[in-house]
Amino acid sequence: MFIAIRDVFLTPKYGFTDIFEGLRELKLDHIELHVDRNLNTILGSVSDDQSLSKVKRALKSNDVKVCAILLDNDFSAQNVNSEIKYIVRGCEIAYELECSVVRINAFMRPIPTYSMSDYVNRTAEYVKECLSLTRGYDVSLAMENHGYIANDREFIRDVLKEVSSDRFGLTLDTGNFYWYGYPLSELYEIYQEFAPYVKHTHIKNYIVEEKYREIRRLGLGIGRIHGAPLYEGDIDLKKVIRILKKAGYDYDLTVEDESLYRFDSKLWKEIIKNDIKHLKFILQNI
Repeated sequence: MFIAIRDVFLTPKYGFTDIFEGLRELKLDHIELHVDRNLNTILGSVSDDQSLSKVKRALKSNDVKVCAILLDNDFSAQNVNSEIKYIVRGCEIAYELECSVVRINAFMRPIPTYSMSDYVNRTAEYVKECLSLTRGYDVSLAMENHGYIANDREFIRDVLKEVSSDRFGLTLDTGNFYWYGYPLSELYEIYQEFAPYVKHTHIKNYIVEEKYREIRRLGLGIGRIHGAPLYEGDIDLKKVIRILKKAGYDYDLTVEDESLYRFDSKLWKEIIKNDIKHLKFILQNI
C-alpha cells in the first residue's frame, strides 16, 4: 500500500504553492485527479488528445502518478446517457495516464418513485454498459459509498452481485458509513465484508457525540457528527488498514481530511502533514 492525496488539498487554499511543490513537500508521488464534467483538471483541460498529452507530460516530468480519476457523475440525472459518456471518457483519460481506477458515484439524489431494488437494478445496468463500452481499457470502475443511497450496505452488496465483474469494485470511504449512521462497532464488519472488492480508498475520520456512537443513525438521523483529523477520530484506521491488507488490498490510501473547516486555515497544512505522518506510522506497524 502507498499514501496518496486528493489534488484539491495541494492548492494555495491549503497552503501549498502548487500541486507539484505540495507533493514534494509532503514526500508523496501519487494523487487522485479530479476530472470535472467539463473535462477540466487542476492541471488543465483533458477534453482532447492534445490537452491530455500536455497534462501527461506535466505529470511525467514531475515524477507524479495518478492513482485514480475522480468523476462527478450522478445516475439520478435526467440524461443518463451523458453520465455514461462522461464515465467512458474518464476511463479513456485514466488509460492514457496509466491509471487503473476511475471513481464513480451511483445515485446522488433520491427519486421518489424508486424502491431500493430500482436503485440497484439501474445502477447495475448503467455500470455494465460503462464496462462494455470500455472493455478495451485495463481500467476498473470503483463506486464510492457516498450519499444517502450508496452508503446503504444492502445496496452495495446487491450492486456488486448484479454487476459481478473483476473490473468493478469500490472506492472505500472510511468515514462515510459512519457519517451515514452505522454504529462505530458495526463499521469494522462492513469494512471486512467489502474489503475484497476495494479498488481505491478515501481515508477520512469522524467524531460522533459519545451517546450516539453505538446506535443506528441511518440517513444522518440523530447524533452530532464532526469531521476529525485522521489521527483523532473515532474510527481506528489502523484496524481498517489491517482489514484491507488481510483481504489482499495493496493499492492507495488517499487522504481526504474533511475536518479542516473546524480549524484556522493557517493550521491546515500542518494537519495534512500530520495525517500523512499518521498513515505512514500505521503502514510501518501493520
